[in-house]
Amino acid sequence: MRFVDTPGIIENQGTGRDNREDIKRILNDVLQKPNSKLCVLVEPKEFSTNGIINFCDQTFGGKGKWTENAIVIMTKFDTKVRDARSGSKANKFFAEYHENNIYPYLAITPTLDREDLPPDILYNERKKLLQNAAKYEKEEFREWQMVHSQYRETDPEDPKLLTEISSQIGFPLAEKKMREVMLADTATRLPEVLMFLRKELTNYREEFEVCQEKKKFMDPLHIKQMVGDFMQDVCKRIEDYLDGDLEGDLIRATLFNLLVTHFISLL
Repeated sequence: MRFVDTPGIIENQGTGRDNREDIKRILNDVLQKPNSKLCVLVEPKEFSTNGIINFCDQTFGGKGKWTENAIVIMTKFDTKVRDARSGSKANKFFAEYHENNIYPYLAITPTLDREDLPPDILYNERKKLLQNAAKYEKEEFREWQMVHSQYRETDPEDPKLLTEISSQIGFPLAEKKMREVMLADTATRLPEVLMFLRKELTNYREEFEVCQEKKKFMDPLHIKQMVGDFMQDVCKRIEDYLDGDLEGDLIRATLFNLLVTHFISLL
């Protein structure tokens, strides 16, 4: 399995080149490969105004055509918690997502107070953030849900978070889901993979045997042994051909000496 980090879309009012069509082409090329899966990162915006959702609809052939093959993660959810301080408001926010078969995992990532740091210092500071990211996220979501509980004390009729929301809180759950998808795909293709590996193993064994035979001819002792056996065979054939002929014996001895001298010079 390979992970392909495809180009993302950033919605801004900048004056740079619009690469949307190029990105659409890249995404379609990647997803045409068998067993491709999507991991879509979206911002915590209303469904109707979420540019990434609209972009996916346009890229993958229409609304709902891509959702069953995707894991959606709503990042930067800490920017939304103030607008969703009650269960009813949170449920309302996600209602249109759910109506369109999109059940995003919610994620919060710690950020630095400032980014205008030298590259090496910035790298180390971000590394420190990642080390405590899971703990930070867990505490942020705990406080958000605590606010919901406090709100219900003033309004007992206010509902709790829908299970479709509360069961998707935190990046570790998204990570677990991605691993399940990977393992499920691997399990279904395991017989095919094993067949391919057996075929490859047979090919490599045959290639190894060929290489072993070739390797022998790089060994001087092996070559000398082969040459010696060859000369003995040649001499035997000459003896058989000139058997009982005195002049032939002289010819045989001369040929033998010439062969020896020639092969020694080759070695």
